[in-house]
This record gives sequence, structure tokens and C-alpha cells, in this order.
Amino acid sequence: MVAPNSHDTPEAPCEAADGTAATREPSSPSPRTGRADQSFQPYHQGQLDVFCAVYAVANALRSVHPLGMGQARRLFNDVLLDLSRDADAFRSVLYNATDHDALVRAVLERARRDVLPLRVERPFAASPALRVTGRVDPDASSSVRRGHGPDASSQPTPRAVWEALAGWLCGGPGRAAVLRFHRYLPFKGDPVISHWTAAGIPLGDTLFLHDSSRESNAIHVIERGGFVTAPEHLSDDRLLLVEPRCLYLLEIEPQGAP
Repeated sequence: MVAPNSHDTPEAPCEAADGTAATREPSSPSPRTGRADQSFQPYHQGQLDVFCAVYAVANALRSVHPLGMGQARRLFNDVLLDLSRDADAFRSVLYNATDHDALVRAVLERARRDVLPLRVERPFAASPALRVTGRVDPDASSSVRRGHGPDASSQPTPRAVWEALAGWLCGGPGRAAVLRFHRYLPFKGDPVISHWTAAGIPLGDTLFLHDSSRESNAIHVIERGGFVTAPEHLSDDRLLLVEPRCLYLLEIEPQGAP
């Protein structure tokens, strides 16, 4: 069964087209005509769910394997059926009361079993969970301000994360990556979105993403110097936080490998 991590951080709601985290309410009937206002923007498929983690793994697999629509749909459905057998875990996913890291592991395990043999590496699995809500105040403890987690373990630097990611993706065919980021706005304490995505091969200092979002302000690239790995290092010119603990490196294993 898939269970939320004990230190899971809730996902932020999907951001609106104007960059806010608010969700537009359905139109109400006009008092004169009794009909709903026709000027609203219809919801598109995917806006009402929080399954970006499943899409991230599926897109990572598709970037290195001919994963068809039917096969991807079966993977999606089977993972959710597995998850639904644990009511608490399923509720946590549906209501964003988890970081969905356990869901990523469940999708990868099901893909290994039903789709193709995979090797999975987590270079920063031992890194502490991040406190992504709220900005670190100037009077925060010295350990927190130095990029340390709740257990005083230090976070990997952006350089270490970039080198691990780029080195892996450029290290041979059949390789992909899945990662989680948090996007902030200036002067805001909480991320406007927390999102899982799939990474493609970097070109120079730019990492292109195989992202599932179709929002007009979705993030489709990450620049080498454009992200941080600890909340206290956020600044007006670096408002993207990549979570080291949630970096998954994938590789198709050769047929017949143990």
C-alpha cells in the first residue's frame, strides 16, 4: 500500500493564469435570466486533480520508451486502484495532504513490474524534508539559515543537484529524471505551486522539461543558476526551489539484467 511520508508537506494548489493560487469559482446564474454567465473559462482536463506526479513518471518513461496512450492509461488506472485500497493514503493524495513522493515510488514500482525494467537512483534520498511554506525569518536559527533541515542535516547545493542531474541525463541513452519543484512569487511566504515534472537532456545551462501542465505560465525550462535547494536562499531573482530529496534518476535496464 502507498502511505504518505511522516514528514510530507502538502502540495500547493494549482496556480491560476495570473500566477495566483486562487481557484476561480463557477459562474452563478444571472438574477435576471437565471442562466450562468457564459464569459467564464471552462476547466480543462487535469485542472481538478492533483496527479502531476503520475504524469511526471509517465512522461519520463515516454521520453525513453515508446509508451503508448493505452499503456500509460493502464499504468495510471492500476496505480490509483492500488492506492484506493488504503483509504487514508488515497484521501491524502486527493486532498493534497502529501508531497506525493510515495505516489511517485508506487508508479515506478508498477512500471517496473508491468512496463519495462528500470534502474532507479535517488542521489539525495537522505536529504531532509524541506519546510516550503513561509519564508525563513531573519532571526531564524543559524542552522536553518545555513540550509539545514529539521535534523540539522545540510541540503545539497544547487550546483550538486545540477551536476547530478545533468551528468545522469547526458551519461547515456535510455535515461530520464523526475523531480519536484516549488514556485514562489516575490514577497510571498508560500509557494504558488508545488509540482512534479520530467526532465529532458540539458542544452548548455538550460534544462528542458517534459511537463504535463498546459497553463499559460507553466514552467518548461530550468536554468542552471535559476533555482535554489533551500527556502532561505530564495530571492527575487531566484524564485524556484528544487527539492533534492525528490530527485529520481531513471534508466532502462538491458534485457536479461538481474
